[in-house]
Amino acid sequence: MMKIAVESHEFSQDLYFYDLVSSFSISLCGCPVIFEEHIDIYEDPQQILSFPGAFSQSKHLAPYQLRQQATSGNIDKSKHIAACCMMLANTAYESVKQFNDGSEIFEFFRHIRNASSHLNVFQFNLKEPAHPSQWRKAIIDHHHKGKTNELHNKACFGHFIGVADLLDLLMDIEKKIITQIEKNSKK
Repeated sequence: MMKIAVESHEFSQDLYFYDLVSSFSISLCGCPVIFEEHIDIYEDPQQILSFPGAFSQSKHLAPYQLRQQATSGNIDKSKHIAACCMMLANTAYESVKQFNDGSEIFEFFRHIRNASSHLNVFQFNLKEPAHPSQWRKAIIDHHHKGKTNELHNKACFGHFIGVADLLDLLMDIEKKIITQIEKNSKK
C-alpha cells in the first residue's frame, strides 16, 4: 500500500475559522462511517443520538437509518460534501466580511459565498461580477456579466472548486486578515 504524506491545515485557534473548519473536518471525517458499508458501526437500528433544544423537545437521529439511506443511494456523498462546503463558506465569509477590503481574493471569496447561498450555484445579476475576482489561478471573469458569465448557473463545489481549494482559500484569507490586523495595530 502506498503511504500518502498528509498535509494538515493549521488555523489559528484565536481567529475566525478554527471552530468552523474543525466542525467541517469532523463532518467530512464521518463520511466513511455513513457512506462505506464495510465499516462496522451503526449496525443497531435502535441506536439513537439525542440533541436537546432550548424551545423544542429533544430531537433524535438514528445513524442506522441514515446509513441505510446512504447505502441505498438516497443520500449522495458528493452532495453531502458540497453541502458541508456551502455551510463552511457561508459562515466563514459572514464571520470575516468586516475585513473585506475589496481585493481580488475577497471578491473571489464573496462570489464563493454567494454561490453557497444559492444552493451551490453561481447566480449573477446584470451587474455581477462587478470587480476583478481572483484567487491563485482561479478567476471569475468580471467582463461577462449576469447570464453571459461562463459560471452562471454552474455548480461551485464539485465543478469549479473542491474541498482542498476551500480550505486553502480560507487559509489565504486568514493570512490576509492577520496582515490587516498587524498593519492596523501599528498605526
